[in-house]
Amino acid sequence: MTGMKLRRSPTLQLASDIEQARAKGNEAWSLSTPTFPEPQDLPMVDATWVRLSHAKGLPELRDRARMHFFANWSLPDHECVITAGAKAGLFAALRAALAPGSYVLIPTPTWPSYFDICSAAGLNGVAFETDLVSDFALDLDRLEREALACGARAVVLANPCNPTGRILPAAEFGALADLCRRQDMLLVIDQSFSQVIFDEVAWSSSVVSNFDRLVVIDSFSKNNILQGARVAAALLPKWLVEPFVTVHQTIVSAAPTPGQKLALHALDTDFAMPSLAGQREMARSFIEGKGWRTHDQKGTFYFFPEVPEIDAFWAYARARNVFVLTGDAFGTRYGRHFRFCFCRPEEELAHVIELLSRTEQENV
Repeated sequence: MTGMKLRRSPTLQLASDIEQARAKGNEAWSLSTPTFPEPQDLPMVDATWVRLSHAKGLPELRDRARMHFFANWSLPDHECVITAGAKAGLFAALRAALAPGSYVLIPTPTWPSYFDICSAAGLNGVAFETDLVSDFALDLDRLEREALACGARAVVLANPCNPTGRILPAAEFGALADLCRRQDMLLVIDQSFSQVIFDEVAWSSSVVSNFDRLVVIDSFSKNNILQGARVAAALLPKWLVEPFVTVHQTIVSAAPTPGQKLALHALDTDFAMPSLAGQREMARSFIEGKGWRTHDQKGTFYFFPEVPEIDAFWAYARARNVFVLTGDAFGTRYGRHFRFCFCRPEEELAHVIELLSRTEQENV
């Protein structure tokens, strides 16, 4: 295994670029990162907020997070542990379950941090490419061959997917779980957009049952508008709980108590992402008007359209102070795509779309 190589998150870098542009007095807008609503009715802080919680998290939050995030899973032998954000949960699961130097298959396009988390955990992330032609479906025969070829010990993927918005169909999910059972691989599912769903039927069936090599991670960040609180939940098989907690405790002691208290308050007061149905339709209409191909996303707040003349579109957008994150951030073969984020107030999204629709040059 080579030395650890970490990159700065391209999504955080884009947000920083926009902040720098605005600091110089320039108008700047993002078409690829969200504008979150502000939570209302924040709670009063007391002395309990600064006490270290149990290493597994506040007991009440563990119980409630299990019902909030994992009620549709039939995994009676799993346990819920609270983590310091989804990244810490993913890192702890992979570091605790796998031997150093193990290979991890990561279907792409994907959130780029999975590769950096693997690297930080002493593992080798291996891209498993999918494409728009097949609607980003997993070719499981090819995946099994690649797993055997590199000796992969785990598969990590997001459901729904960031950036495509694809929900893993029930039959495909079951076949993937069967593959992992045959090859004794860990299956790690990151469902951090579990409350931002546009096809409830598809989502409710996107589960597997009674699988003791399955880890499911979820987060309050996107679902409950608590990005800075850094609090998430991990549903873990019993055999993994203690080594997982040991790793997590080593790096952060426990999930920050203020974040856990905010998560409880969010559950009590229904802090949640508001409906984005209107914005989703605005985004879809814009993409269809351009004639771009895209997956008909069913969850998250992203589309991932393919733009034949992506360089021209990028330059056209930047000339209008609109920042775009091109698809190569999510995998090397997706340079003709970009991530279209529709999580923002409708008037803001309408303004950004209007900026990109002012002249005939839009038809690139």
